[in-house]
Amino acid sequence: MTFASFYEIYAEDKKARLKESTWESKSHVIEKKILPYFGKRKIADIEAKDVIAWQNELMKYRDEKGKPYSGDYLKTIQAQLTAIFNHAVNYYNLPRNPARQAGSMGKEVPKEMKFWTKEQYLIFAEAMMDKPRSYYAFEMLYWTGIREGELLAL
Repeated sequence: MTFASFYEIYAEDKKARLKESTWESKSHVIEKKILPYFGKRKIADIEAKDVIAWQNELMKYRDEKGKPYSGDYLKTIQAQLTAIFNHAVNYYNLPRNPARQAGSMGKEVPKEMKFWTKEQYLIFAEAMMDKPRSYYAFEMLYWTGIREGELLAL
């Protein structure tokens, strides 16, 4: 069975279990970064050395401005390949996961959290008082600790 054929099975198994937006992100990465490289290969014939060669290609990539893929993005791509092989190992008797054998690629960069001290916020709030809608929105954000996305969802 080719990798692309197995991906169709994987998609059928996983799609119903994920939110639509999650599946869209996952499938985009798989279809753009993984299938072009592994799609026509037999899944059982893919070895760790093949995964390493694929990783090296992705790590060498530079866009028109000379920028490589971020460590976060490389890690995301690797996670999708690993997930597909894990599914094949766990449910379809593939003997091993070559993505796991090859090791990871990229690394997650910790995001810095920026926040205001109480004194900084009170100075800001004083300046916002003449705009009631904005003032109350920021009051809710600051004093509850809720994030903007969570507030918008509510």
